Amino acid sequence: MEKGLTVLTALVAGGVIIVSLLAAIMQRISVIPVTFLAAIFMVLLLMAGSERVSELSEELERAAFFAVLALFIISFLVLYRPV
Repeated sequence: MEKGLTVLTALVAGGVIIVSLLAAIMQRISVIPVTFLAAIFMVLLLMAGSERVSELSEELERAAFFAVLALFIISFLVLYRPV
C-alpha cells in the first residue's frame, strides 16, 4: 500500500514539474524555482525506501519548516511595521 502511495505521489510531483515548466515558458520566469523544488521532491519520493534518503528527507523537511516559519515572521513584521 505504502509503495503504491509513494509512486502516486511521485507522479503528482512529476505533474507539477510539467505544469510549472509550461507556465514558466508561457508566462513568467518566477515559476522556475517551483519546478526545481518539485524535481528534487520527486527524486526524494522515489528513493524514499532507502534509510539514508529517508533521513535526508526528514532533515530537509525540518529545514524547510524553519525557513517557512522565518519567512512568515518576516512578512508579518514588514506588513505591520509602523509607517
